[in-house]
Amino acid sequence: MINILIKKGGSMKKYKRIIAGLLMSATVLAQLTACGSKGAGAPSGEVDESGVTTDNITLSYWGYEDLDLMTQLAESFMQDHPNITVEVKQMTDMSTDLTAAASNNEFPDVFIATDSDTSLANQWWADITEYVDNDPETAKLMPTIQEYGIGKFDTNHRYAMPTWYQPCAIFVDKNVLDKLNLSMPDPDWTWDDMIKLIQDATVDDRTGMKYYGLGYYNRLDSLYGISAATSSERTIKGEFGFDGTDFDLQYWAVGEQQFSDLKLAGYVAPQQNTQAMEDWTGDYGMYFGSTGHVAVFSEGWWTFQNIWNTYVTQEDGSKVYYQDLYDMDIYPYVTPSVSGEKEHNVLGNMYLGGVSYATKYPYESYLLLKYMNWGIDGWKKRIEIYSDENNVNSSGVPLKAANMPMPLTTDEEVWTAYKAMFPQDAEHKEYWDKFFDNMKRPVPYGWYNIAGYWNFCDQYFNSQTAPGVSSAGIHNIIDEGLGKAADYVEEANLQANYYHALYMISYFGKDGYNVLSDDEVAWYQSIVDAGGVMTGIGEKPVGDK
Repeated sequence: MINILIKKGGSMKKYKRIIAGLLMSATVLAQLTACGSKGAGAPSGEVDESGVTTDNITLSYWGYEDLDLMTQLAESFMQDHPNITVEVKQMTDMSTDLTAAASNNEFPDVFIATDSDTSLANQWWADITEYVDNDPETAKLMPTIQEYGIGKFDTNHRYAMPTWYQPCAIFVDKNVLDKLNLSMPDPDWTWDDMIKLIQDATVDDRTGMKYYGLGYYNRLDSLYGISAATSSERTIKGEFGFDGTDFDLQYWAVGEQQFSDLKLAGYVAPQQNTQAMEDWTGDYGMYFGSTGHVAVFSEGWWTFQNIWNTYVTQEDGSKVYYQDLYDMDIYPYVTPSVSGEKEHNVLGNMYLGGVSYATKYPYESYLLLKYMNWGIDGWKKRIEIYSDENNVNSSGVPLKAANMPMPLTTDEEVWTAYKAMFPQDAEHKEYWDKFFDNMKRPVPYGWYNIAGYWNFCDQYFNSQTAPGVSSAGIHNIIDEGLGKAADYVEEANLQANYYHALYMISYFGKDGYNVLSDDEVAWYQSIVDAGGVMTGIGEKPVGDK
């Protein structure tokens, strides 16, 4: 962990204050009264014309982004709020760092989470519903954030907001397709189009290095599960067919089996640091994205900016563009819809961040959280930082090549500037514009926004075994041809429903945040008692708390 103190300065930005009552449990208050924001005793209650405290205070912000980036953003925030000093820390492990902080009375005012179960179980997040609902910029957020209540966890209360958004992306290497005499797919392709391209681009004529149709970081089954159902069929707002009420893994099962079949049939490139990779390339540590022999990539968004869009320094000191060095020509594609719908949801990594119960200044902490992550002013500062190639981190890496996320705001000025940082030549721009237009309906991986998801994965999904499997887990069983995905659907549905209901009660019932109505608690309890069976349970009650 790295700690730094950044100095304040500059002019005040006006913003209307919304007073929100924060529901604090006695346990949390007893543990954390000495933690959080620092100032001269208790808050004075004095505020300026925009509702921000006039006290000289210190707020702590703990996150995962590049430390140099967070530092520059915090410095800009302090220029707008000269009475606020911000201390920034780059976390290494959320659970370890925050547990230690709570024990040592050093809990931050604002923190970013890599999963939500840990934060909810410990009631580390405060209720920020009033702030978000009354913030005019909320209307400019990507629509699924409000439609699906991302950060509300299927309650009427908001405990977190999406912060670091990195969508799953598909990339196509045009140079490989040219070598194989294959045409580039239409940007509005379908799932079947992608699968056919993967198959067609797998070529082994035994005279040279084999071409693979697919190289992956993100598993296709996760992508399929979000892209499979039409909006009229089932509103999937999370992994494993989750619609806010229950799970339906039939969508996952189709994608899981299809992915396994591709791997077993030899259409998928070997992973780094495997014997199969050494057999293919002669280099055990080779990355498939550097071979120039893979057509389609199921990758993280960061791969383009961090790797393929960078320059490599040669021994003589000269710099060569990465794609030129490895004879690649990368084009972006949206994860294709199974049904062919033009506007559909896209799975992505989406860290959630919130204001902690430890803070004495929840409103000011909310403003800091917003500025550092999704706020329009904060993103304008980010664009300024990213656009300067000389703005590098301590390792000499340009900050735009250090896991730059996508904006969560739909503000036109922000997006125009953001898109300008990507290829603008005539051949590529059309693809990039189309790609970005299709990134506006994100759905986070399950561990970010579904209560009990990690518990379901750890205690059921990743613990299943089969004779001969290399290691436990349903993915491994199916990938190794030792079972069929469809055979797990019924039991997995029950287990997913059970764990979700169990932890909704634990996190939000009377022993947790206490924001579920008696009817909601009873409904979830009936699912737990039935072992996850939904038949006869009835419709989910509408909460009134």
